[in-house]
Amino acid sequence: MKLISLLSVILIMSGISYSQIDSSLILGLTNKNSTASVFDLSDPNGVNMEVNLWGYIRYPGRYIVPVNTTFIDLISFSGGPTDESNLEEIRIIRKTGSGEKPSLIKLNYDDILWSDKLSTSQKMNPVLLPGDVIVVMKEKRYTFRDDLSIYLPILTTLVSITTFIITLARN
Repeated sequence: MKLISLLSVILIMSGISYSQIDSSLILGLTNKNSTASVFDLSDPNGVNMEVNLWGYIRYPGRYIVPVNTTFIDLISFSGGPTDESNLEEIRIIRKTGSGEKPSLIKLNYDDILWSDKLSTSQKMNPVLLPGDVIVVMKEKRYTFRDDLSIYLPILTTLVSITTFIITLARN
């Protein structure tokens, strides 16, 4: 009976350890000791390339994607921009050749998320090239608290000076 109990415990414990799923395998290869991520969305039967996505995106990192992947495709693969993203100035840094200065492509997608009406100007949706670096910057959106932190010290200083002058005038 003890032998059967011992074997049951061993089987149950080994089943638990083999049944755990590493969540990093769902979205790609993630090193648990760092925040760097590699997402493999490659086409096993096609030609693939590596591009880097930095900044205020839900899942930034290095992406292995099929050739002819567009900017919108990559943003969709990455889970989209965060609420803090500056969509007015998205930058694509592209290597032009050996020894040459990299080129910079600027995109503006601000009206997609924040405006009531889409602009009628034609949007660029460039096809990405191997080695492209896409940077989505942070946008500073002022809130009432930010305005208060700017104006409150000025207001309290003016009130203090006024009170001081009134106090001196009465004496």
